[in-house]
Formats: sequence, structure tokens, C-alpha cells
Amino acid sequence: MRGVISVLFAGLTMVSVPAAAGELAGRACVIDGETLMLGGKRRHTKCEGGDIVKLWGVAAFKLKQTCDHGGRAVLCGRYSAAMLQEKIKTAEIRCEEKATAFGGITIAECFVGADNINQHMVANGFALANRKDTERYTGYEAQAKAQNKGMWVTKFTPPWDYVGR
Repeated sequence: MRGVISVLFAGLTMVSVPAAAGELAGRACVIDGETLMLGGKRRHTKCEGGDIVKLWGVAAFKLKQTCDHGGRAVLCGRYSAAMLQEKIKTAEIRCEEKATAFGGITIAECFVGADNINQHMVANGFALANRKDTERYTGYEAQAKAQNKGMWVTKFTPPWDYVGR
């Protein structure tokens, strides 16, 4: 899907290059903790003209979602997005398409080099495993929870149950 999307961080001009069939590659900007835009041009805090990619098997906190950390509200949605940005930085990423959602949004498993971005987000507690897509990341979620990684140190509403206020 092509269009204008608000994003969190300013950056560089990006190019999405054709890869193998069912793949996208290029630099990305972060829309939220589970969504990227590959290619296009960045203008101030917006990306224009790129391809929207949702991370397959990942359910990140919504941008406005807060979590409780010892009685203090934490912006867990923004934290999730910031951790995704930290992972990808300005690197070239590659995404393997798994499905296409309404509006032409690509659902994909994405990589920085050999590192699986989807797995990274769940394994470090920056997002939850989305069992509607796959069970692949549930073990990583259980480990992150057991080790109190990322947002597992807080009390939160799962992203799929969160209703923005």
C-alpha cells in the first residue's frame, strides 16, 4: 500500500528494491512496534510512497498504550516502536512475504542480515507472539516472560485486548 504514514523518527531517503519473488528489501522506517514502511522518502516525521509491512507473528503494543510499572504509567507502545527502530537503525532489511492483508499491507518475516527481527521483538519482550499468525514465536515469548525481559516487568493489557482511550 502506498501513502502517507506518520512515523516516530526522522531519517534518510530509503529505497525498496525488488528481491526474490515474495520478498521486499531496502531501508525501513518504523510506524509502530510491529509495522514498517520499506522504501519511499522520509519527510520530517512521515514516510511517503513506500510499502507497508506488518511483522508476521508479532503483536506489539499500540503507540498510545501504557503499561503499569510499580504504579507508574510507562509508554509501552512508544517503547516497543523505539526498540524496533534500535534494531533496524538504518540497515538494509529483507522481508519474506507470508500473506497480504486488507489494503495491500504485506505480512512478512523480516531480517537484518541473518537476525530475525520478528523473533527479536518477541524474545526481548518488546512485543507478544501473535498466535493468529503462527505459533513460531510462543516459546520466545515464554522465555521473555520467565526472564522478565522488556515489558514483562510491567503489568499490561495484551495489544489485541487494548482499546485506545
